Amino acid sequence: MRPLSTEASSQAQGPLTPASDSFDPFDPTYVVDPYPILAELRESEPVFFSPRIGSWVVTRFETVKAVLRDVQRYSAQIASDPLTPLCPHARAIIADSGFNVPPLLVNNDPPSHTHYRAFFGAPLQRERIQALRPFIQETVDGYVGRLAAGAKPTDLVTGLTWDVPALVLFKLLGVPAQDVQQVKNWASSRVVMTWGRPTEAEQVALSTGAVEYYRYAQALVQQKFENPTDDYLSDLIRLRAGDDAQATLHEIAAVAFNLLFAGHETTSSAAINMFKVLLPDRNLWNKVCRGEQPLAQVVEEALRIDPPVQAWRRQAKEAVVLDGVSIPAGARLLLAFASANHDPDQFPSPDTFTPGRRNALQQVSFGAGTHFCLGAPLARLELEVMLQAVAARLPGLALVPGQEFPYTPNTSFRALRRLMVTW
Repeated sequence: MRPLSTEASSQAQGPLTPASDSFDPFDPTYVVDPYPILAELRESEPVFFSPRIGSWVVTRFETVKAVLRDVQRYSAQIASDPLTPLCPHARAIIADSGFNVPPLLVNNDPPSHTHYRAFFGAPLQRERIQALRPFIQETVDGYVGRLAAGAKPTDLVTGLTWDVPALVLFKLLGVPAQDVQQVKNWASSRVVMTWGRPTEAEQVALSTGAVEYYRYAQALVQQKFENPTDDYLSDLIRLRAGDDAQATLHEIAAVAFNLLFAGHETTSSAAINMFKVLLPDRNLWNKVCRGEQPLAQVVEEALRIDPPVQAWRRQAKEAVVLDGVSIPAGARLLLAFASANHDPDQFPSPDTFTPGRRNALQQVSFGAGTHFCLGAPLARLELEVMLQAVAARLPGLALVPGQEFPYTPNTSFRALRRLMVTW
């Protein structure tokens, strides 16, 4: 996160076309259901400049994946820059606080990215992830049990999918469970600050929260340095072995800051998106409940059809041509994962929820190439455990008819805030 590097998107210019005018990621209709609009744009203008976000929007699967894999011509350094330039007051809060989160993983490029990915990925071996399964199962069972015993209808977000991924991540990082609500609030605020359109007053409040969030991460790593335990951050400190050439404590704190957001927010969204798309298909839901449908296939197809990360950013290091459109050096790109995952050239009948489709694993919900999400195995495990537990305990679960689906308006995250269910 480079909170003071935000002017470029507001100053960017490009040719104005019909797609430039029709594409508005903050329009309420788009926020609720972006897929019909993306389908039209993918067909008519698969690459176009959007003045609203100062970026070139890329919509086709093959093109999105090619950009993600090409680290020579496209930089990841802008990936987590705030979309909206911060006002002077918010900038001062950040600048005066000592806030300093260097580019290491998601917003870094080779060769340093290669080193940091190897270092920070080393403790996330399959054994470490699978060792969390009993905790995930116990946590999910507890939440589902309380749902089953509680009043209905109820909100599945607050009843299950909001807390569980954070509790799992906190277990991995060694964070006290009582901090869940505070860190989740910080994480939700960061979605708006980085990928949304906050007002100046909101920017001031969000910047203050970001500083608190950052200091929390610093204190957590210092605590692990002084008293290491059996968790990921302690593993990193042990792996570092006092060698700043491997990673400094400051860099470990920066990764902790980012993980405290990315490590659970996207999994929360993926989980609720999965239930939202699955529950209306009663035949498929009944097969899940009877054990006739492989759960991993449901998880993968849910990630494809309604990905928690709808779009991600890159910057062209040189002038390039994408789908016949000339893009200048320095241009900012918004890679529309949501559109790529619905490209009919890659996924036949893309709007149909079809668990078991032969190429579902090719979806780009976790990115591609050198920046493929390190947490993907953990996210898939959590989704499968949640799905299995809910199907076993609440086979009659169904969506409350006629409800509205409130999403947080932003360019990149499919964050459903409420899903009412009954049984």
